[in-house]
Amino acid sequence: MLEGFQPVARIEELPPGEAKVVMVNNREIALFNVDGAYFAIHNLCPHEGGPLCEGRVKGFVVACPWHDLAFDIRNGQGTDGGGYCVGSYDVRVEG
Repeated sequence: MLEGFQPVARIEELPPGEAKVVMVNNREIALFNVDGAYFAIHNLCPHEGGPLCEGRVKGFVVACPWHDLAFDIRNGQGTDGGGYCVGSYDVRVEG
């Protein structure tokens, strides 16, 4: 295993088009599988804490299920100009 990375899920637990929440260092991380590419962002929307893993994903953008704020799951940047962003994390697939 590479330094700084932690095993959090098995590939078969996250089929294409799905999202899953994992805990890493007491932080909720949302994992997304978009057509076999994996992405990880902080799960809680910075607006009011909505669970991003439950949001609608279109392409590489997830919309918060509470108020529709949208974030690019590749880098955590907000896509609707409000200045919001979420943490994004590198993902490694091993094995």
